[in-house]
Amino acid sequence: MKKIRNFIAPLIMGAAAMAVSSGAWAAQITQLGFILDASGSVSTTNYNLMRSGLSAALDGLPVDGSVEITVTQFSTTTSTVVAPVILDAASLPGIQSAILNHAKITGNTHTGLALTSMTDLLKSSATFSDPNKRGTLINMLTDGVPCCDTTATQDALDGAAYAASEGIDALSIEAIGSGVTNASALALMQDLAFPGPATILDVNQTVGIPDPMGGSWVIPVSDFSALAPVLAAKVIASVTPGPSPVPEPATLLLLSVGLMGVGFRAVRRKAV
Repeated sequence: MKKIRNFIAPLIMGAAAMAVSSGAWAAQITQLGFILDASGSVSTTNYNLMRSGLSAALDGLPVDGSVEITVTQFSTTTSTVVAPVILDAASLPGIQSAILNHAKITGNTHTGLALTSMTDLLKSSATFSDPNKRGTLINMLTDGVPCCDTTATQDALDGAAYAASEGIDALSIEAIGSGVTNASALALMQDLAFPGPATILDVNQTVGIPDPMGGSWVIPVSDFSALAPVLAAKVIASVTPGPSPVPEPATLLLLSVGLMGVGFRAVRRKAV
């Protein structure tokens, strides 16, 4: 019996170490970065609808530490609304308050600057290099195409390329209002979004939104009053994990029991 105990004890300890070292007991963290278009074409009323929609959408996210939230606004310049912070029951009220109460800036639509600034902000977080991170996703909410100089479009494309090259996993876009539902505007949005090939979803789509890490998308939103349910569906899609290669605790437990059984039979045969 002593031989059996001596054989089984290391197996149990090894299985426990495997569970800890593999991170099976920890939730995978998803970084979500939201960019709000605060340019002059977005009225204060519509901007308020944008931020109230985002605030409400966050209520649908888990508050178990598995999501990190970052929010910026942009026009000619950019401004940080919420610096990278892990979402939990304690931090959620402060995040929502910052979203609902920050001062709106105004100016032109410098999309490239917005993407570059958000990328650098996400990279500044310790979560970005966390080995247990599920992914880093940027979501842009805008009512129009980049403006207002001859390099604006190329700057936007360069900003998206920079985000992808620096390790951002996905960029998806809500194109809000009649001004961005034309073919040329949506084509540009589709070029910005990654990973490719990006698709254009149905107007105001809230059902069947795919995980943007598997293939990004642009959702045309008819107007700002229709944005809230789209955002709510979008954030759920963004944090819904696919199949994970990391063993679950139950799997590790079964493996341990199986190894114990093998060890028991081996020691018993030796004893006989």
